[in-house]
Amino acid sequence: MTRFKASALEDICWSKSNHRTVDINELRPEEIEKVYLMFFPQPTIIEQIVLAEHKELLRKHRSTCLTIATRIGLKEPDSWDKFNNWMLKSSVLKKRLNDYTLVELQSLERQLRGAESNFEASATKPGNKAWYHKHGFSMPSKS
Repeated sequence: MTRFKASALEDICWSKSNHRTVDINELRPEEIEKVYLMFFPQPTIIEQIVLAEHKELLRKHRSTCLTIATRIGLKEPDSWDKFNNWMLKSSVLKKRLNDYTLVELQSLERQLRGAESNFEASATKPGNKAWYHKHGFSMPSKS
């Protein structure tokens, strides 16, 4: 990647300094801010609110997925390994939880709710893995 020279910004400096200078090194702080905002515009308040609401929805759906995964034993309280492996191998889109979009999270949530339903049905039968997990017992040894 080649960097451009300061002379490439002469027209911008000229316009943002009210025709005072073409040298970027001579710009005042408020003029530098104008140039910066030209290249990196700040989001409007409405855009910031929408973005914050979107992030909150993502957080809520991720939290719901993690809660369900914890209830059915896919995520253990002290370890993420089992859950991360399940996400990469068995989840709907086979990717990390943070990589899911809002629409994709809804399909993941649906998958986890189905798994939870199956888990609840299995947990009613004494002696299987789901029953032991639901009641907080460790699996007995096979020997």
